Formats: sequence, structure tokens, C-alpha cells
Amino acid sequence: MSRFPIAAVRGTVARRFAMVLAAGAMLCSSGIVPRAVTPALAQEAAGADWYGEMEAGERQFRFAIESAEEQGKTVHRLRSFDEGDRRFPLERFSDGGGKLVFEIKATGAVYVATVGDGGVATGTWTQRGQALPLTFRKAAGQAVPPVADEIWAGTLDAVIQKLPLRFRIGKGADGQADVRMDSLGQKAGGFRAERTVAGDFWTIKVPAVKGEFAGKLGPDGKLTGSWQQGGVSLPLVLEKVAAGAAGAIPPEKRRPQTPKPPFPYDVREAAFRNANDGVDLAGALTLPRGAGPWPAVVLVSGSGQQDRDETLMDHKPFLVLADALSRAGIAVLRYDDRGVGGSGGDATKATSVDFARDAEAAIDWLKERPDIDPARIGIVGHSEGGLIAALLAARRADLAGIVMLAGTGVDGGRILVSQGELVLKSEGLGGVDQIRRSRVMQEAMIEAVRGSDESADPAALAAQAGARIRADLADEMEKADDAAKAQLDAAVADGLRRLTAPWFRFFIGHDPATALAKVSCPVLAIIGEKDVQVDPVLNLPAIRQALAAGGNTDATVEELPGLNHLFQTCTTGAVSEYDRIEETLAPVAIATVRDWLVKRLGAK
Repeated sequence: MSRFPIAAVRGTVARRFAMVLAAGAMLCSSGIVPRAVTPALAQEAAGADWYGEMEAGERQFRFAIESAEEQGKTVHRLRSFDEGDRRFPLERFSDGGGKLVFEIKATGAVYVATVGDGGVATGTWTQRGQALPLTFRKAAGQAVPPVADEIWAGTLDAVIQKLPLRFRIGKGADGQADVRMDSLGQKAGGFRAERTVAGDFWTIKVPAVKGEFAGKLGPDGKLTGSWQQGGVSLPLVLEKVAAGAAGAIPPEKRRPQTPKPPFPYDVREAAFRNANDGVDLAGALTLPRGAGPWPAVVLVSGSGQQDRDETLMDHKPFLVLADALSRAGIAVLRYDDRGVGGSGGDATKATSVDFARDAEAAIDWLKERPDIDPARIGIVGHSEGGLIAALLAARRADLAGIVMLAGTGVDGGRILVSQGELVLKSEGLGGVDQIRRSRVMQEAMIEAVRGSDESADPAALAAQAGARIRADLADEMEKADDAAKAQLDAAVADGLRRLTAPWFRFFIGHDPATALAKVSCPVLAIIGEKDVQVDPVLNLPAIRQALAAGGNTDATVEELPGLNHLFQTCTTGAVSEYDRIEETLAPVAIATVRDWLVKRLGAK
């Protein structure tokens, strides 16, 4: 969700936080290139009309088309088994006259096929300018998808989150084993895997996520070994399980604050364009009922690719916040980030500056609407979104106010080092030596990036950072064996690959105080007391000082007691708590934001 990535947190145990297993959504993203997504894959679909499988590079997607009678008419949905068993409404659906055709407007996907005499539809799936062959066959009342010959399952303990994994083994068209990995806890499946068996020893490589399982089959029938990814090695035990048990969907998580219709306001689809970058964005506008024009805010998400609700672990904080604000008379525009849901664009090479232009396009779109008052538009940004809000307010005099929810006041290098220490402590991993190692490693990598330009070779930077780490940890390195040294090198190399990406380069070097000193509109900046990702002790004084230095006369800068980075009421603030807490947003956080905006924007 809106979190600053903690991939740079390193150290013997801290590296466990870097685990990124699954990548690549089809319907949920802008295309077919793997990307991080966030739990369970499907059970069998007994009532499917059609079933199809589509190969998309290193990943396979299994689909079923289902129909149902609702309010006197037939509706059709596409069920995506490898994207958390999600169902997508189909528009322009037709399966007559030798054709099978449908469209998914929210994601820009179109399918057109010719149906042969055997009830097989052969066609092309097109989405965001990319096209892939996809064949559907009549399900004929059979349960789909087909059951695998073998299924091995286990749970990876990544500290922050327990990730249930499974490996499905069947036969491919060539008669060879077809192995697929599913990360049930991340709603992502179908990753092609390569299995090698040598006696009792198994290795399963998953190229798309650069991960590998290695284990030995014991007399108890279990495969006991480890999962390695990005310089991290975690124990993993796989057991052979029945197909039905392996496919079961975990119980739905309780998220009692998620709004349910009917709503006392209107919800409309929104579509606008960042003309500067050629990016089309999609979202939702919640609009109070009655006579306008209304004040409005744009919600801007944090780092990583987020949907319009900022969904994380079934929490939908932007949906909860939009509901509260629109009930109070404020229109709210929230949108899918680049490459997510209905939005196009490629986020992999973008920085906060690029994302700021997306948010600016949202503001300009609102200003053109007759039902929105152009003089009463503000921004509410969470985490990186708070940084973006400050960037825009520094150069636009037409904003009526900004809200920084866990926004930063110091440069990203300091944020990462602080975050590394606080995350370790909150997870109970923060011994003095461990924290020192983590700080030494992070500072070495960050300084290597600071002193380089975009043409620098990450491998060379890794060697530079590694040399500094060995010097600063000389006593420990003398005692380390070759395996420990190799693990260190792998972790540093992986960390530098991440830190040299455009987003991280900007984040590390950007000082938010520069923009904050130019912000003249009203500002509300709040951070939770127990936030381990954006430390209030480090950031709130810096925000307050920068605003004061710029002469801002309407700045409210506060710490909210007992809340974490997501503004949940928490115990420790640890990232591992986010999922366990049923509350999405603490009432005090909602009230603080709502009341401040009502007063500044003059909501009716």
C-alpha cells in the first residue's frame, strides 16, 4: 500500500523483509509485463460456460466465463483463477453466430474469437496495445480448471507476512512436466517453474520472480528445504496435498469499515489524461448529492503501484476516506496508479515527479467540471502521496489546501535508514549488533547511489558498497565463512539493483523541505505516533520548520497517538500488524482529516 519500500533493509535477518514473491497481474494491470501484486487462488468453478488458458510469457492465466440471471437479465463475468479468483463484468458479450466476443471496460481488455464446430473459440486477447492468443472451450458442465496431477504446498514465513505457496505439476503438450507456482497470499498464480529431480533432491526454479526452491524428500513424505530469492534464504517445507485442499480459499478477512451501498452520494467513473506524459488514468469520483458546485480533493497514493482504493491486505483506506468526506459534502477523486486497473502507462521508469504530473492532471480535470468549485480543490496524499502534494502546492497557487498523511520531511536516504532500524525493532529483531549491521549496509548502499549518476553500473556500485561494508564490519567479516560472505554480496547486489532504479534515485536525493518552504496554502501534516516507516520524531519537526521558514501561516503539524503508518490503532506499529488489525482507518484520523478539510474548503 502506501508504504515506502523496505527492500533496502538488509542484514542477516532483516533481508527477510525484501521478499517479493509474485509478480504480474493481467486484468489488474496495464499489460502483460510482470509487476508486484498483492490472497487466495480459486476453487473449482462448477457452473462455467467456457474455460480458457492463456500463456503470457513466464505466466499462465486460467479463465472461466460464467453467466447468471440478475434482475431479469443475463449477466456475464470473467473469472480469473490466477488473480485471486477475481471476477470481472463483461460488456458487449456475444457467443452467437460463430463468434465469442467480449470487452472489459475497466481494464481495456478486448477478446474476439471464432468458434469452430467443436465448440472451441480461437481468438486474440488485446489489452493496452498488446495481443496474445487465447483459446476457450465449452465447459459443458465440467468443473474447471482441470485438476493437476500433483500439488505440493507450504507456507513461507517472511516475517511481515506468511505466504502460502503451492506448486502444481501436470503434463504439458510435449508430454513433459508442466510446473506452475501460485502465491496464494498475494493473489498471483500461474508462474512457470522448472523442476529438476535427482534422487531425493528437488530444485524448482521460478524465472519470473528469480526464486528457487531446493529441498530433499524425506521418509515422512515432505520436501524439506529452503526458498532463495534476492540474496535471501528462508526455510520452506512442502507437503503433497489433495487438489481440493490445496485450492481452498482462506476465510475472508474482516474489514468492517469498508463502505457498502446504498450510498448517500453519487459514484461516477472518472477518466482523464496526463497529456505531458501521454498517460490515460481512470478512477472514481464520489459526488455529494444536491446543488453544487462542490469543494473537492484528489487522493494521491503512496509508493508502489496502488489501485484507486489503496488496497492492501483487503484494507481499502482510500475508499473509507472518500466515503467519510463525501458524506461531509466534499467530492473526492481517487484513481488507479499508472499500470494498475483502468490506468495505462509504465511505472517502472517513473519518479515522484512523474506521478505528480498524474495528480496534476486529476486536479485540472476537476477544475473543468461544472459541479466542482475550482477555487476549493485540495490534495490528500498518503506517504509518498504527501511528498507529491507538497511538490504540487509549491508550484501551484490555486490549491485550497493539502493534507500530508505520513508524508516525509527529510530526504529518502534518511528515511530508509530510519525505517530499517524501526522496522527491525518493531518485529523483535532489533538487537544492537543487528541494527548496527543494518545501518552500515544501508548507508553504504545509499551513499554509493548518491555519488553516482544514472549511467553507473549497479555491479560496480555493489562492489564499492561491499568494500565499505567489509571495512566497517571488519571484525565480523573476519569470522564469517565463505557462504556468509557470498550471501552478503548477493544481498548488496540485489539492494543496489533496486536503489539505482529511477524512483529510488529521486527519492534518496530529494529533500522535501525545499518544496515545503514554497507552500503557501493551508497544510495539515499528521503522522502516527507508532509509524515505523515514516518516523514522526524525525519528520514532523522538519516539516514544521520548513513550513515556518517559508512563512506559511496556516500549518497544522501533529502526531496522532497510538497509530501506525496506515493510521490504524495498533500495538507496536510493526508492518506485520497491518493485516491482523481489522480497523482500516482509526476514527480519530478520519475525523482529523474531515474536520480540517470541511473548515478549509468550506464544505456545505
